Amino acid sequence: VTEKELRKLCKAELIDLLAQKVFIGQKEITVTPKEFALLVYFVQNSRVVLTREMILDAVWGYDYDGDVRTVDTLVKQLRKKMTRECPYIRSVYGVGYCFEEGDYE
Repeated sequence: VTEKELRKLCKAELIDLLAQKVFIGQKEITVTPKEFALLVYFVQNSRVVLTREMILDAVWGYDYDGDVRTVDTLVKQLRKKMTRECPYIRSVYGVGYCFEEGDYE
């Protein structure tokens, strides 16, 4: 995925791939390396329903022995940091998550 493809996530959000930083408007939000990897994975797979297993494999790697609910915890942390301006991580009941623009409050 290119920097250009990741430039517009939502109204005013920007991912800086090289610096591994996330901005909402002019404000940088602090994210962990895993949160950053998760956000990039979501954007790369925009509008695709992703299972927790798919997310675990992509973000943690195939060798990860932890629980799939680890994904839920990381998504919760990321949602909290992204604020109401970018509520685009949608839960898909019984499956996982989907990243798409829309109002899901």
